[in-house]
Amino acid sequence: MRNALLFLLVLLLNLFLLFLNTNTFATKKVVCTLNPYFLIVKEISAGKLDVGLLIKPGANPHTFSPTVSDAKMLSNADLIVANGLGLDNAYLKNYKNVLYVAEKIPKKFLKTDKVHQDDEHGNVNPHVWLYPQFLANYIIPAIRDELSRIDPSNATLYRRNAEKLIGELNNLDRRFSKLLSSFRGSVVILEHPSYFYLFELSGIQLLSLEEGHGKQPSPEKIKSIIKTVKEKNLLGIFVGPQFNKSAIEIISRELGRNYHILDPLGYNVSTIGELFQNAYKTLEQAVKEEK
Repeated sequence: MRNALLFLLVLLLNLFLLFLNTNTFATKKVVCTLNPYFLIVKEISAGKLDVGLLIKPGANPHTFSPTVSDAKMLSNADLIVANGLGLDNAYLKNYKNVLYVAEKIPKKFLKTDKVHQDDEHGNVNPHVWLYPQFLANYIIPAIRDELSRIDPSNATLYRRNAEKLIGELNNLDRRFSKLLSSFRGSVVILEHPSYFYLFELSGIQLLSLEEGHGKQPSPEKIKSIIKTVKEKNLLGIFVGPQFNKSAIEIISRELGRNYHILDPLGYNVSTIGELFQNAYKTLEQAVKEEK
C-alpha cells in the first residue's frame, strides 16, 4: 500500500512538472516590425510579455529584408504586430498570427501619394503610426485586444495601460492641432512622406522630394517644388535621420530656410509619447523660424 502511494505521489509530481514546462506558464512572445509599435506594446504590456523588435529605428522599413535569425524570431512569436498597407506584408505572408494594425483604420481616412504608387497595396500612404488620432482610436485598441487574447490573465493591466496611453496621445493631438491650425493651406517639405497624415489631415500640403523609395529627386522635381513653395506659405523643411539629406540641403539653400530632423521611427526614444513630443518641438522650432 505504501509503495503504491509513493508511486502515485511521484506520478503526480512528474505530471505537475510537465504541466509547468508547457506554454501555459511561459511568457508570451510578441514581435513588432516597427519601433513605434514596439514602444506601444512595451508600454501596454509593462514587462508581462517578451517583446522583440524586427526593424531597428535607424533602418529604412521600405528596403528591409529579414535575415535567417529574423525569420526564427518571427516563427517563435505568439503574435506579430505589423503595419500592413504593403510596408511589411510581403515577408509576413506565410505567418498566420499577424495583426496588421492599418487594417483597423477605416479606409475613408486613408490617402494616396505618388511615392508609394508601386507598393503591394496600391499608392496608399502606409505611415499611419505617425498620426496620434489613428493610434488612439484604432491602433492601440487593436493591440490591447490582441495582447489580452494571447494573455488573458493580464487583460485588466493591458486595458488600464492602454487607456493611459490613449489619454496621453489625445493630449498630444490637441497640441498638434493648436500648433498647426494657423497653417491650413500652407505647404511643408519632407524628403519622404512619413508624417503625411499629420499634415494632410491638418489641411497642410506635404511636398515629398523622393520620386520613389530611395529615389532622389531630379533637378526638374526640385525646381517644381521650389516654384510651388514660393507661391505659398512654407511651414518648414524636414528630413528623417534614416534618409538621404543631399536634396534637402539643396532645397534649404535655395529657399534660405534651415531644415530640421523629423524622426518617423523613434531613434533614441524610450516611449511613443517621447517620439511625438520630439516631433512637436521640431515643428514648433520651424514655426518660430518662419515667423
